[in-house]
Amino acid sequence: MKKNSIVLVFLALFFGISSYAAIDVFSHPSTSKNISSHMNRLRDVSCKFTQRKNINGTSLVSGGNFRFDSKKGAVFETTYPIKSTVAYGSGQNKQVNDIIIAVSNKNYAYLDRNFNLYFITMDNGNWTIGLKPKSNSVVHSQLRNIVIDGKRDINRIQISTVKNGTTDISFRCEPN
Repeated sequence: MKKNSIVLVFLALFFGISSYAAIDVFSHPSTSKNISSHMNRLRDVSCKFTQRKNINGTSLVSGGNFRFDSKKGAVFETTYPIKSTVAYGSGQNKQVNDIIIAVSNKNYAYLDRNFNLYFITMDNGNWTIGLKPKSNSVVHSQLRNIVIDGKRDINRIQISTVKNGTTDISFRCEPN
């Protein structure tokens, strides 16, 4: 079994993993024990990110700087098209932050309680995790699914919501 380190989630998987893997992951049910055996804890990172949000046929592109601290969570500093900073620690963003921290810290009890888990690995070391909220989960009414792609670090996170379309985030990370 290959051990691969996950650098936050939800995010840098956009380079080096085929789109087939992201689409196919939901046909590969898995267990937290299996996923845990293939992955190390995510590292704290600072990255560049590009985000594409698709809502009702409209595509919005933004990007900037991303920081992930395995204890505090994710911070997106958007530098274009407008400047803003979002810390994923409160409101609806807190739920996404809780998921990222759970994956990072290998808190599979949280993931098992709230999601059906899916996982695939490739011969080249790339991996994909799929998360579908369980019907009794607090995020079920908001999230359709989350797909996280990576190799050593997270390269990409795709978040599909019930009401607000799909957000695809790509990362180019360096360790802190």
